[in-house]
Amino acid sequence: MSMQRDITRRLRQIAPQIFWGCLVSYFAFHAVQGDRGVVAWLQMRQQLAQLDQQLDAAQHERMILERQVALMRPQSLDPDMLDEQVRRVLGYTDARDRVEFYDSDARMRAPALDDAAPDAPAGDVLDVLPPQEPVAR
Repeated sequence: MSMQRDITRRLRQIAPQIFWGCLVSYFAFHAVQGDRGVVAWLQMRQQLAQLDQQLDAAQHERMILERQVALMRPQSLDPDMLDEQVRRVLGYTDARDRVEFYDSDARMRAPALDDAAPDAPAGDVLDVLPPQEPVAR
């Protein structure tokens, strides 16, 4: 019987230590791996950084669009800017426009008006429309 008392006494001595060890392990595990643990917190920080970058990009794009819209308001409408936007977006040209295509590999240079003949090609520029007389408005 002495042996059984010895085992019971030792179990009573180590039972609180086992209980507290299990309790601490439980909370430590959930503090690291739980829904609101350290790992989840790090993932949320990374997600927040990505969302901050997206927000900055969206705010920059909005600022650009607001500037363009402000230029199109009746109080500050710039007819040249409106004409440029219409031509760029819709691809329209006026009969009086001179359309030039540039070779992207060649160096762009302005043709010398004095030296070249009126019908001579202007360096790296290809004229699509023939030169026309200016139209008086």
